Amino acid sequence: MTEIRNYHTAEDVAQAAAENAVELLQIAIETKGSASWVVAGGSSPMLAYKKLIKEFSDALDWSKVTVIIGDERMVPLDHKDSNYGAISSLFNKNVELAKVKWLVPDTSLDAATAARDYAAKIAEQNFAEFDLVWLGVGEDGHTLSLFPGNVSFTGPTDEWVIPVYDSPKPPSERITLSLKALEYVDELVIFAVGASKQDALKAARLKRLLPVSVASDVVETNGGEVRWLYDEAAWNDD
Repeated sequence: MTEIRNYHTAEDVAQAAAENAVELLQIAIETKGSASWVVAGGSSPMLAYKKLIKEFSDALDWSKVTVIIGDERMVPLDHKDSNYGAISSLFNKNVELAKVKWLVPDTSLDAATAARDYAAKIAEQNFAEFDLVWLGVGEDGHTLSLFPGNVSFTGPTDEWVIPVYDSPKPPSERITLSLKALEYVDELVIFAVGASKQDALKAARLKRLLPVSVASDVVETNGGEVRWLYDEAAWNDD
């Protein structure tokens, strides 16, 4: 099932995402003893991480949550462009959030080897599905490091993690979860925030073949729940 929720501001979206994450992760912990959460970089998710840290750090046992980086740039993990570096630096400032378990790619390897290595790390966890996945949206409709027209998006694959070359946004080399991996998602939350995303998000609602709309369809087709969180700036229904 797909649900669209509209909020006034990016702050409201961040608050809603944080509250939803706590609820879903806690349900997973109570049901299975642990929870898996695929996280995203970008300004909108980062605002939601800050909400989590400020308001929900004691809401659950974070040591039972495994955090998976959805896509990563092939840079050192302490580099300013590293998704892991940006997110973990926030979590590590809080004594409770610092307890999460990380699954992180080895960016010292070449992209192809790093993708295989990371896929193996994920496989070792024996996740039946990812309990929660957060995705952002680019102005071109990309999500994760799945870009329109790039083979990372257009090429068929049975691999859960794939290398990305010639990214239209630097750095050019990355690794990313694939559409195949998104077949195994319980709940997907998409941050649809900002006026610069209006055109891409409207195209996604019209089911044009942008990565974010295809990712949403993959999750829903395979039985997952999809939740789009819009702020007023991003909503354009003209």
